Amino acid sequence: MLIYTYEHFLKDIVPLSEQCKSFEPDTILAIARGGMTLSHALSMSLDVRNLQSIRVESYDGETQRECVNILGTSYLHESKRVLVVDDIVDSGKTLAALMPYLRSQHPHCEFKIATLFTKYTAVFQPDFSLHEAKEWIEFFWERDFLKEGSI
Repeated sequence: MLIYTYEHFLKDIVPLSEQCKSFEPDTILAIARGGMTLSHALSMSLDVRNLQSIRVESYDGETQRECVNILGTSYLHESKRVLVVDDIVDSGKTLAALMPYLRSQHPHCEFKIATLFTKYTAVFQPDFSLHEAKEWIEFFWERDFLKEGSI
């Protein structure tokens, strides 16, 4: 298991922002909940004020579900270039379900995907990513809040 700390995150946000900068997104769409922290950091780094989220569920704890649930909507009617952000692409099922849905709902938008980690065997690959996922990852935004007595 890899423990992804805040210090790792601070080192990674600059190179990931540099990758995403060429796309010139006007909107950032966080996949809740995993993509929320990264999306906020990218919105600050890229100076993109239109930050939204959509809830997509494909895991129950560490167990992957058979089907992916897309809950909620996003207001992308005035957007042209949307950066979809999640923490990791594991199997790729989340993006394989979400991206056709977004493209059908917002055909006027160009979409690109950014993640910190990617399994290269995933059925759907992001456009921007930093690390190959080779083991289970515990992100600081999950781990720190799950410790007993941390709140």
